[in-house]
Amino acid sequence: MSDWQDIEIRAADWIAERDRRLQDDSWDTQRESALEAWLDAATAHRVAYLRLEAAWRRADRMQALRPVTGPPVQPHRLRGWVSQVRPSWLGRAAVPMLLMLFVGAGLWVREASTPADSGPAAEVHVTERGSRTQLALPDGSRVTLNTATRLSTAISPTRRSVWLDEGEAHFEISPDPGRPFEVVVGSQRVRVLGTTFSVRREPHGVRVSVLEGRVQLLGDRGTRPTLLTRGDVALANDRHVVVSRRSPHQLLDELAWLEGKLVFDQASLADVAREFNRYSARQLLVDETAARIQVGGAFDAANVEGFARLLHAGFGLDVRIGNDEIRISSPAR
Repeated sequence: MSDWQDIEIRAADWIAERDRRLQDDSWDTQRESALEAWLDAATAHRVAYLRLEAAWRRADRMQALRPVTGPPVQPHRLRGWVSQVRPSWLGRAAVPMLLMLFVGAGLWVREASTPADSGPAAEVHVTERGSRTQLALPDGSRVTLNTATRLSTAISPTRRSVWLDEGEAHFEISPDPGRPFEVVVGSQRVRVLGTTFSVRREPHGVRVSVLEGRVQLLGDRGTRPTLLTRGDVALANDRHVVVSRRSPHQLLDELAWLEGKLVFDQASLADVAREFNRYSARQLLVDETAARIQVGGAFDAANVEGFARLLHAGFGLDVRIGNDEIRISSPAR
């Protein structure tokens, strides 16, 4: 069983236990503290917990949900976004169903920058395609690197700077008013004091998603900074900055890579294939007709072959699996 499945099973256990104990008034501060500790241990824990809760709210057509009347879990970063609503019948037996919402959801058939001024303190961290890793920085901040990512860090008593040369990273920044934290991506800089956000280097710019707090997005020297707050997603290049809003559920889905998964909501197969190709050496090649098909669901980022077989079973597409590529095409008429 993969790590993300272990995490989701544990998250489902927590949801089931808390629901059961709230019903019989046995949920106490000791169990709440234990839940807090588990959620604090890793970003993936919090994301799995929230996404399972959100999935059940979206599945309320299958079972009526009731609001929890017991003491709420104390808000913690991402958890503060989700109201405490659970199915009263949730139990251990429901764990496989929870996982099916994500693992089998494919059947929903609906100018690299170099830290030249970082000095000898700079450290380089690299992930290969299909892998991810978490860094604990000396200042107490945590950074999770996604697939095919290169990040350089320079943390000292007087500065906190990192350079995202390629790929994507999720940041949980420890507050320090005397040392702003800065992420440099080409000509763009993201500056914060303490918050939670993600940065992805795109072919022609940078994408910044803010999950908590506020960040400043700065372009070339002398340009006016763009202030981003919780729920903002900015796409920026040397000339333009476009800011849009995301719902909590959308942002949580965008963070699914922390659990080794990809989540899509009615995305074109062309876009889905491009995303899968970031994680796998075996590339998906989709013909023009099949590329327009809309796909929704959650999938294991490392199992591109399994995804291709779902396309065959769910859409009747022709799938040809080779050593280096998987060709997807509409069936000949």
